[in-house]
Amino acid sequence: MNLLESLKIALSSIWNHKVRSVLTMLGIIIGVAAVIIIVAIGQGARKQLTDQMFATDKNAIDIYYEYMPKEGEEGMYWQEPQLTTEDIQTLAEVPGVKAVVGINHAGGQVVYSDTQGDLQITGVGSEYFTAKKIKIVEGRPFYAADTDGLNRAILIDTAARKKFFKETENPIGSIVDINGNPFKVVGVYQSPVPEQYRSSEGELLMPRTVVSMMFGNMEIEQLSVIASDSEKISETGRLAADTLTMKKKLEDGRYTTQNFEEYEAELNKTITLLTLLIGSIAGISLLVGGIGVMNIMLVSVTERTREIGLRKAIGATRARILLQFLIESATLTSLGGMIGIGLASVATILVTKFSPIGAAMNPLIVLIGVSFSALIGIIFGILPANKASKLSPIDALRYE
Repeated sequence: MNLLESLKIALSSIWNHKVRSVLTMLGIIIGVAAVIIIVAIGQGARKQLTDQMFATDKNAIDIYYEYMPKEGEEGMYWQEPQLTTEDIQTLAEVPGVKAVVGINHAGGQVVYSDTQGDLQITGVGSEYFTAKKIKIVEGRPFYAADTDGLNRAILIDTAARKKFFKETENPIGSIVDINGNPFKVVGVYQSPVPEQYRSSEGELLMPRTVVSMMFGNMEIEQLSVIASDSEKISETGRLAADTLTMKKKLEDGRYTTQNFEEYEAELNKTITLLTLLIGSIAGISLLVGGIGVMNIMLVSVTERTREIGLRKAIGATRARILLQFLIESATLTSLGGMIGIGLASVATILVTKFSPIGAAMNPLIVLIGVSFSALIGIIFGILPANKASKLSPIDALRYE
């Protein structure tokens, strides 16, 4: 008897006892499905939390100045180095850097017609729009000439447009007053800042050189680089920071970045521990299911005692009998594992669709789930299979 024939016999036995087989597989089905769902939710949560670490800027990392006083100079007044558009151009050439963003901030009172409001002003350059993937709803973004030429041009977000302009009114080309100075609206954009973190009155963009001149700010108060490879964010950030430090020839400080590797490692550790804890609880179902398989196989051996005796009488070896029952138990649990995977797939889709936390099924976990369910069948099928293989042909044929 070859393996294919043994598999046919195993499937025939399962089919002939459908209700009993389904009830036996139930523990395996629930266990496999629960483990896969828990791991999928854990991986989805890890991805979501990792994305939130970078807020709205995926693969972005801030570069900031760190003052490092010499011995005896602690507590003395120090001033952060000035950053310019030239520094942005230098960082854009660093290997692994996809884009560089330099911004500054201010606030001002905006007046147009009979409407006025206090808006947050963000000073940006032309690179800001492509790096941040800003969606322009009306008009145009800034050009390099706007920053270099100190043009009094602004872009307003959709909330500010709604506040200051009628729905049918075209804001492009309109002149608004900001702190007593006239500015021309050249565009309307969709703000990348989450709604809960921005003013309901809206915000606007202004060339950062104009913000610096008008409010006395540094031209670049906040600098960040966007890595082209998400797997090398920290490495790219450090390289960019070191390049800027060398260009500025700093002696009492350096440019550095926040170390996301520590946060990522801690996050992965926490989620992995929670997944293992909850997954181990779900794994108890697999253990219970394995015991059920062993129980039903012992019943099957008893029911088929005469059949075993007949096979031995016509030449079946102990190894053949042992293999037959191991194949049957492994087939039973493997079928349960595959049904469990099907249920887990449906559950994962539902969780992703109706839950704020997405779920991502890992093909490796699915493969492990099927293999583990088959392994359970083999482990818990050894005792019944061994009992069947040890039966004496004469005693088995006499069994009633």
